[in-house]
Formats: sequence, C-alpha cells, structure tokens
Amino acid sequence: MALFGKTPPRAAEGETPRATPPAAPSLPWGGRAEPPSTRTEARTAVIGPHVRIHGELKADEDVVIEGRVEGEIAATKLVRVGANAQVNAEVQAQTVIIAGRVVGNVTAVERVELLASGSLEGNIRAPKIVIAEGAQFKGSVDMGSRADKADKAEKAATPAAAAHAPAPPLPPARK
Repeated sequence: MALFGKTPPRAAEGETPRATPPAAPSLPWGGRAEPPSTRTEARTAVIGPHVRIHGELKADEDVVIEGRVEGEIAATKLVRVGANAQVNAEVQAQTVIIAGRVVGNVTAVERVELLASGSLEGNIRAPKIVIAEGAQFKGSVDMGSRADKADKAEKAATPAAAAHAPAPPLPPARK
C-alpha cells in the first residue's frame, strides 16, 4: 500500500510480513461502529419553505420551521421559526426562537427569543425573554418563575386545599 507516494518498507530476512488489517465491514448506518440508536445525537425536524401544515404539530425533537404552520405547535425541545416562515399557531416548547412572523401565543419552559427580523403578535409566557432591537412585538409578557408555576399547578391539582383556603378579602365599598 502506498501512502503519499511512498512504498511500505520490506520485511527483513527471516521476518514474516505484517498483514494489512481487514477492511471495515460496510454498515448500513454510515460505517460507524455503533448503530444510531445507541448514539446521542441531536435530531431536528425541518418544515421546508414550500411546506404548509394545517393542524397540530407535536415533536420530541428540535423543530425548524421555514414554511407555513397554522394550528398548534407543541415540542419538548427547541422550536425555531425561520426568517421567511409564517406561523399562525399557539406555540409551546422548551425554547422558542423567532426570526420570522408568528401570530399566536408563545409559551416556553426556558426562554423565548425574538430576533431582529422577527415579528410576534401574541402573548409570551417564559421565565427568560430576549427581544432584539428592531424586532416587532405586540402582546403581553408573563415572566413568572418556575416556582410560581409549580405552586399554581400544585394548588390546582388539589381541589380540597382550594376548598379550605380562605376567601380573598372584598374590596372596600364605595360611597
């Protein structure tokens, strides 16, 4: 075997020549030693620029939207709305990054980021929010902490506790 134009050294008298290692077997998943199910690899679903979805989109992986989506989007990871994308939907994800146009409420577990080219018409609910200079936003913001949300969820889950809670005071009567 020649490597960079060199020939391999010859074996000296009395030595047995070294055998070349066998070629790696051809594997269906790209020649790697382990199948894809055992690798930890980030997966991303891409909604192309010429794709239109009307209905409900659910994903357990990152979602990049370059086309149009109308309805509801629920992802356990990242949702990224591309610069030329149009989304008319309620969006729920761990993180939402908006570079295109979104009409609908956006809820994120970690953060919502509205880039300079982005436009959002709807309410944002997330503990961290970034709105770049030049971005367009019309709506309200709720940055309640995770602890607040956990307390509210716990109180809602126990109706007996809500039944025994004292009633809020009434506002003073006007004369």
